[in-house]
Amino acid sequence: MSSSSITPKPAEKAPLSRWSPSDAGGNTRQAYLFPLFLLINVAVMTDRAIVAGASNEFAAFVSSARDSPAFAVESPDAGIGLIQAAFILGYSVAVLLSGHYVHKVRWKPLVLSGLCVWWLGVLGSGNAKDYGSFYVLLFSRMATGCAEAAFTVVAPPLIQDRGGAGSGMWLSFYLTGLPVGLALGYVYGSHMATSDVWDWGWAFYFLNAASLPLLVAMAFVRDGTNGGVLSGAGEFEEVAGRTGDAPDDGTTERMTERTAEAGDDHHAPSDDDDGREPREPLEPLLGGQQQQQPAAADARVEHRSFTLWSETRVCLSSGVLVSLSLGWAAIMGVVASLGTFGGAYVLALQLFDDEKQSAATAFGITAAASGVVGVPMGGKLADGVLARYIGQDSGGGASTSNGGEGVDDSLRHPIAASLMGRVWVLVLLALLAIYPTLAIDGPAPFLALLFVGWTLLFATQTSITLVAMLSVDRSHRPNALAFLTLTSHILGDVPLPVLLGLIKDRMAPSCSVDESGHFSDPEGCAAEESGVRGSLAVAYSWVIWSLLFFWLARRAAKRKIAEGRREEFNPLFSNKEKGGDETEQGNPFIYYHAKFRPTGS
Repeated sequence: MSSSSITPKPAEKAPLSRWSPSDAGGNTRQAYLFPLFLLINVAVMTDRAIVAGASNEFAAFVSSARDSPAFAVESPDAGIGLIQAAFILGYSVAVLLSGHYVHKVRWKPLVLSGLCVWWLGVLGSGNAKDYGSFYVLLFSRMATGCAEAAFTVVAPPLIQDRGGAGSGMWLSFYLTGLPVGLALGYVYGSHMATSDVWDWGWAFYFLNAASLPLLVAMAFVRDGTNGGVLSGAGEFEEVAGRTGDAPDDGTTERMTERTAEAGDDHHAPSDDDDGREPREPLEPLLGGQQQQQPAAADARVEHRSFTLWSETRVCLSSGVLVSLSLGWAAIMGVVASLGTFGGAYVLALQLFDDEKQSAATAFGITAAASGVVGVPMGGKLADGVLARYIGQDSGGGASTSNGGEGVDDSLRHPIAASLMGRVWVLVLLALLAIYPTLAIDGPAPFLALLFVGWTLLFATQTSITLVAMLSVDRSHRPNALAFLTLTSHILGDVPLPVLLGLIKDRMAPSCSVDESGHFSDPEGCAAEESGVRGSLAVAYSWVIWSLLFFWLARRAAKRKIAEGRREEFNPLFSNKEKGGDETEQGNPFIYYHAKFRPTGS
């Protein structure tokens, strides 16, 4: 052989440093991407809690702004309620658009554009104080809902797919931003609003400056996995079998081109694409039937047409998701109510002798500490459940993706049922911990029991997010998360603070806040301590609704398990009854090699 025919060996690439921000494929490593998600989540939640931390000062602003509507001047709490409703309106529109377009566009531009709108909304919120304008504040708060919407539908599925064996812990790491950000914003807003040098307008300005580097960092994120589209959310899906095998439910449009002819943009996934191993071809286990079955080349590409109606229909048709969302709305409504009125509750109960700052600080630190402890604890619990199920499915081997692609479709509802059982117990224990605070006068035991109860509640967050994603097929995970969060806003943290605020004002009228930001009758408020505790008992009791709906969610998951077992075994028995003659008539009784489990013919 001549030397000219020898192909030169390509030069080997230098190994990447473990500290390199990019992996071998040029994508941003999870060790850099996920902490960035956490910081952005903290910033977004801090912005949301500033109004709650300075609720008295915002009420005074609403009643005195030059363009406030008449009803807001007469009832500042109603004006604040309208501002919160504007945030939900902006969020609702953005979450519907984000949940829909995540199937069509890359996730990075979606998140980055939402963050830019949010950043401008934070800037406008600070300007509202300088302009003395109610409507500038109203529309600015509406704009800030965009960032949360984009993150809601993108971050958890991305962490689930990229997190590997520790996806539950990574997800809890990201979700820790919720309690930490809310507590930080509560304390931060309270201190800035009562400062002799600054005011709540500067609270937004400083947050604006602090969050700018996060936007710049997001702009430099690189993720070409699956074309930059969330795995499982793309419009193209490979389907094996003969044309017409799968029923057309009106939501898909069949393309009978073979996979090899589908083009580079829709090729079968490989290790270079998104870390998944190529799908094993379906092989008949019984010999002599190969010629009667479709060839492997009959695999085709299915073009899925996602519409807002089809996405909504998928969410509403999932009993697990609907029940889960209603239960989570009850919890989030109570958490938001305590976040809004928590400082006032602590002050009205005379747990502290000094002014609001000490009460708000103690309350905020307790909430933050419970979130920092509870959310990772819940992530560890969720990882244990995932590892147990996936370990069984893989024969005890290690799973490469506990929370994402390692979950077989047949395991979705068993995992959901197992997680919901643990969530139910955690919520029950949380109620048992916080109810004694209704009879406690000392600040230390009051905050200690509140810490235990909130820690247990926050421990449910990772499992609830995972169950929401497991309640639908992989392509609709963003829509399920959008549905979960939107329901928690519409039925939870928007109406419930208003309702509980009205109950508090009715049971303890002297503890209502006047235009100066103080109790209307401090001495009378001290005499109405029993009314304050009664309104707090109503808030605690509202969590009982979550126990009911979480139980229904678990029941719905167990029904799906039973239905799956019936679908698995009924074709087996029907084929046995037909006898062996029909096996040779074109209706073969063949087991396909899909995890060595019969799927029927």
